[in-house]
Amino acid sequence: MTRVKVCGLMNQKDLELCVQAGVHTTGFVVDFPEPVPWNLSPAEARRLIDKVPAMVSSCVVTGGAVDKILALAQTARPDIIQLHHQETLEEVKELSSRLSCWGIKTIKALRIDSQGRCAFEISDPPAAARALQEAGISALVVDSYTTSLPGGTGIMVELSTFKRIRNHTHLPVILAGGLNPANTLKVLEESHPYAIDVLTGVEERPGRKDPRKVKELMQAVNEFNSRT
Repeated sequence: MTRVKVCGLMNQKDLELCVQAGVHTTGFVVDFPEPVPWNLSPAEARRLIDKVPAMVSSCVVTGGAVDKILALAQTARPDIIQLHHQETLEEVKELSSRLSCWGIKTIKALRIDSQGRCAFEISDPPAAARALQEAGISALVVDSYTTSLPGGTGIMVELSTFKRIRNHTHLPVILAGGLNPANTLKVLEESHPYAIDVLTGVEERPGRKDPRKVKELMQAVNEFNSRT
């Protein structure tokens, strides 16, 4: 079964919309080290995370220094921390180890540029995936990378690169970048990801989700899951 994370939630109305639609993981961008339209403070994120039902996961998407991320995790208390910036392999290892002591899982984004290289200290995607697997994380997110936005780019990763990464790790691999209700079913049929991570593809504007798009996205995923 392919799961769904909707990211960039900023208000209770959109949180409730996603939960009611059957989204598996709710995503909140918190204290991100670059300007993005979806940024929340740790306190704002905690208020929303407290309203996430027990059967739905909460994920904080962030980046930066280890101590900052640990402090954020203590305040927001999500189920998952998604590292989505320029964290080194050693930082990922440390965060994964320390967060696990609090019952928080760590996932790491591998951001792929137009040349098929990772914006990471290990630029080869399969090699980066293998190294991160040894770092103790729970899953990988494969997303597109541009110099204009660290996430929410609306640009799709080459599915051949996604498949190469998936074939070189036993970790769950999540597909992000450029997904929307119109293309999701076709992408799922070609790539079979563990989960998809959607942000701009279900928005009516930055920070506000579109109920129709969320519903149609879940319909596409449910159709795919019913066939597999």
